[in-house]
Amino acid sequence: MSLGLSADPEELKSKFFALKTRQDVAALLDIDRAHLNYHLYISPRSTRYTIFEIPKRSGGTRKITTPVTALKIIQRKLNQVLQQVYKPRPSVHSFISSHSILSNAKTHTGREWVLNIDLKDFFPSITFPRVIGLFKNKPYEIPPPAATVLAQICCFADKLPQGAPTSPIVSNMICAKLDNELYRLARKYRCKYTRYADDITFSTSESDFPSALAKIDSQGQLKVGDELNHIIHENWFEVNHDKVRLRRSNLRQEVTGLTVNDFNESKRLNVKRQYVRQIRAMLHTWERDGLENAEKEFLERHDKKHRAPFKKSPSLIQILNGKIGFLGWVIGKDNPVYLRYYRQFKRLCLLKMYQDLEKSKDPHQRGYLLQGLLNMMFKLYGIPAIPSFTRNENGEQIDGGFELEGWQYLVECRWRKKLADIGELAKLNDKVGRSGKSARGFFLSINGWSDNVPGLMKQNPDKACILMDGDDLQGILRDRIDLREFIKAKIHYLSYKTEPYYGAEQYFKDNPRA
Repeated sequence: MSLGLSADPEELKSKFFALKTRQDVAALLDIDRAHLNYHLYISPRSTRYTIFEIPKRSGGTRKITTPVTALKIIQRKLNQVLQQVYKPRPSVHSFISSHSILSNAKTHTGREWVLNIDLKDFFPSITFPRVIGLFKNKPYEIPPPAATVLAQICCFADKLPQGAPTSPIVSNMICAKLDNELYRLARKYRCKYTRYADDITFSTSESDFPSALAKIDSQGQLKVGDELNHIIHENWFEVNHDKVRLRRSNLRQEVTGLTVNDFNESKRLNVKRQYVRQIRAMLHTWERDGLENAEKEFLERHDKKHRAPFKKSPSLIQILNGKIGFLGWVIGKDNPVYLRYYRQFKRLCLLKMYQDLEKSKDPHQRGYLLQGLLNMMFKLYGIPAIPSFTRNENGEQIDGGFELEGWQYLVECRWRKKLADIGELAKLNDKVGRSGKSARGFFLSINGWSDNVPGLMKQNPDKACILMDGDDLQGILRDRIDLREFIKAKIHYLSYKTEPYYGAEQYFKDNPRA
């Protein structure tokens, strides 16, 4: 059985609307009819899905039902077809490639009122008869034999399973009528409407929120308005009254987990402040106590997310990468808050990489990885850099390069027990001499140089090469030294004092607050 469908979108769409029999469905999904029959009707029901529960944040549990491999492949293929068939309404933002929780929340920024509603038991309330009716009726009008097979592929225990590849798209298709009616209701009362799965949001800039959508009763309780409640019930859904929330602009308004009225400097959406505080705390603990201790603390104190029992917990680095990436996605990757945490995270990752290299027993591999680490460090500080390359007909090897204040630097890296000697410096200077008037050399030797190197270089001040060792590199990776300022200081000592090496120790003396 193939893992995906190779037909183009228009062909899939055409075949879908031509479905009449079970054999047609098998052909559409590129599967033998006997195999389709086996997975739908013969295989034991208990082996078709894996069922587990995860706790809800609001209390209780949520049942997740995921299909086994063979059935999952069939559902993925059907999902591929349905993605071409379904025409999403502008108000729908869930399970659509061009939409997200971000586009959903943006619709409601800067509004006077925001109403949030949650549909109760969203996926389980979409039953097998409703799915058959979806395919049999307009706009799809699939004959009953084929419509029944499609519904059997999508459903389990007469319901839409939360965890199946087809459930998201089918739920959107089921909600098409609901979306149309709620959109018209919103326009009637000068509101905006969006839906993300079971999360429904209305917002308005009017001074009073329309009572047809929500109102405060005589006991001071928030109630869903009659017109809104009627439409939801007519479409066979039920409001989760514990999750109805109406907020005015003087309070924090939230849509699908994002704050829509607490703007940052860029006037964009924002995340909860607690989210940013957690990122800051995780990075601070890593910086202060090391990665292993930070990971242990996070698992004990902060990791409240419930995962499938067969899924391995991600590492702290993976979690931070996801959280910081999400932060940048929401508030913008040019935002100072994002940039601060992104740079700190990347610097700590480079420090971990350096610490791992210290334990390496392969000097050749360690030297090669050191070149990559140095290149990434330059880029992190906004210094244009290139990786290692070869030049000339004889394949002359250059370990990398970077550009700063109009100078182009050729990089040489060494990490071995033997100290770098004057001969190796001479080779780099020779490469620099054949590279143009704006070229300089940058020699990194983790374990330093022979005693005679600085003196011999000082006797030849025309040799435009600056030196760096492991202490310098760690000072940068531990955020005690600014790379750009450090290189400028090295150039200053080389140019005015003919000193080829200006190290971390001297930098700390000259900059006591570093």
